[in-house]
Amino acid sequence: MFPKKIILDHTLVTGDPLQDYPVYLHIASPDLKVVDAGGRLHANDGSELFFTLADQRDRLLHTLSRYDPDQGELEAWVRIPALTSRADTVLALHLADHPLSTFGEQVWPRDCLFVLHALGQPGWNEEVRLGPTGEIAETLSVEAWVYSPSPQIETLQSVVSQWAPRSGMDSWEAFDASATDGLRCAAYFGAVFDGRYVYFSPQHYEDRAAHGIVLRYDTQAPFKEGTSYAAFDAGHIDGLNTKGYYGAAFDGRYIYFVPRQDEAGYHSRVLRYDTQADFYQPASWAAYDAGEVHSQQGAIFDGRYLYFCPGYSGDPLREDTFSARVIRFDTRGDFKNGDSWQTFDASRVPGLAAGNFDGGAFDGRYAYFVPLSNGVILRYDTHGEFGDQRSWSAVDGRPFGVHMSVGAVFDGRYLYLVPYAHGRVVRYDTHDDFALATSWSSFDANPTDGLDTGGFDGGFFDGRFVYFVPFISRPSSDKRPKFHSNILRYNTLLPFDQPEAWTARDASGTDGLRSVGYNAGAFDGRYFYMAPWRDGTGSGGMHGRVLRYDTLGAEGAFSLRYSDYGHNGGLCASILGPGFLINAAAGVASVHVYQPLAAGWHYLVGVYTGTRLQLFVDGELAAERSASGQIRACAANLAVGRLTNGGGHFSGSIREVRVWSTALSAGWIRTAYHNLSQPDQFARMVGNG
Repeated sequence: MFPKKIILDHTLVTGDPLQDYPVYLHIASPDLKVVDAGGRLHANDGSELFFTLADQRDRLLHTLSRYDPDQGELEAWVRIPALTSRADTVLALHLADHPLSTFGEQVWPRDCLFVLHALGQPGWNEEVRLGPTGEIAETLSVEAWVYSPSPQIETLQSVVSQWAPRSGMDSWEAFDASATDGLRCAAYFGAVFDGRYVYFSPQHYEDRAAHGIVLRYDTQAPFKEGTSYAAFDAGHIDGLNTKGYYGAAFDGRYIYFVPRQDEAGYHSRVLRYDTQADFYQPASWAAYDAGEVHSQQGAIFDGRYLYFCPGYSGDPLREDTFSARVIRFDTRGDFKNGDSWQTFDASRVPGLAAGNFDGGAFDGRYAYFVPLSNGVILRYDTHGEFGDQRSWSAVDGRPFGVHMSVGAVFDGRYLYLVPYAHGRVVRYDTHDDFALATSWSSFDANPTDGLDTGGFDGGFFDGRFVYFVPFISRPSSDKRPKFHSNILRYNTLLPFDQPEAWTARDASGTDGLRSVGYNAGAFDGRYFYMAPWRDGTGSGGMHGRVLRYDTLGAEGAFSLRYSDYGHNGGLCASILGPGFLINAAAGVASVHVYQPLAAGWHYLVGVYTGTRLQLFVDGELAAERSASGQIRACAANLAVGRLTNGGGHFSGSIREVRVWSTALSAGWIRTAYHNLSQPDQFARMVGNG
């Protein structure tokens, strides 16, 4: 019988009232079948149906996103003039005596710029024009209902993006930050990004004079202004000699600096900074001595545990004794409690002839330790017990072309070892067996574009391209190493062994500075920042000239991501989880949860209010930070399930995508989550259904 009564449960509504609110309905009834299947409808497209409020006066705007005439089942969106949390809203579903014209996407208010009910639906071409970008200059909301069959922890996976990594390699800037705050800010090994600031990890000056001066850059401030930088001498924290570090990690709150060596020798005094406290205050800093006398060279983070990559032991002047003792810290434990720390001697792992690793990577399950000098890659299964030798394995990469390497880059499937003082890039397919030779491939990228592309320290991934950070090439005939700035880049959308997939540019002399000799760095989502190390002049040429590259320019406005790549730089470590990025006038502003999502369905919403950048997960505010400025005008297409022009593919299902030119309220978002996650409870048909 028609009309049919549908009740919207007010207890699942937040915010009062929600004006012009599109409600999702999933209902079924024998009467909704077509006549030939025993029902009441004649039209196979459901066009005889319409909705009103309980007073049955005015037809409500609606669209059918799915109708099954044989099963009598439909999915519809109905715009409710005022949805309230004070009392149930009652609808009536009517059957007309003839087909009616459809409202289509008129259900959505004018400030809803884009609607897609399901990725892969008929007529969807992967990319579309969003319309005038000026409509989202001040405020923005991007929402999607997504499903992943497994946790995606350390991969850049785009859900909805207007974000196209640049094809050119011509946008370089350099700034000499060596005199920041009256301190000598030079000689850094790696960097890490906390969502706003880039922190450069202090190493040593000439003659191995270690220092602890941490340099920080505010990515929301002008790159070439000294006031955008800050420096703090953290060389004496908690009564310890906290100098000489090699890379850094971020766990969502704390920055950990990886210990390498001081003036006396190698050490394991971990330095930590609380990003929620004043950068200049000693009380914001802490230090702990893990009790090992060997260098750590980079770190790996799995979302809970921090693994330090063991390097040298013995005499630093000789560098002929290697360590395989992996230190692990439980970030959920007390930093200064020995019970939070463990050490495993990996020298017992079959196939590991020696230690000495330089950087690491994480693919969501396995932690990889990159070999600096012996060519043997060490791997730990984070699903196993840390102290159980069966959780560890090693592969001799020399038959595959592995030579000296510093750091690695992960593109979501392939792991690229960064070649040190040579140009042979080796990559491993993480979908295949670690021990099989067929899982490994190599390509000698030296020379590329007429440049000497042999020798790098760390690298970056922007969702499409892998970049290798320039440091030092093979020694010339006079035995002197050559410090360079020939940046090498690989296009992951092309075959690995195709020369056309590789490009290179010389960034030395950027902005009139001697911009050569870098050691890894950090990525803020748009710019990657290379840590200044040494240029080879004088007795070492340790310098503080930061070099950065713009991977995006004006070819991006926003990107909502299911997961993101945290170990992005070669010697840094972080687990970002889902995130939301906007490309504003002052630079990229981003917010991440810093925890991966569990497998299953999730409702993600990114919101920019004009003053705050917010990320909601399953109806609740999961992360936010201050942000300001207009979103940059962008000509790039909108892409769902990947970045614009390819890359960053999401491995799952996507439904109910919407882009708004307004900032949705927390109540609107929470109600939408209840509606999508509990459709049968949110809207139920009663009576003569």
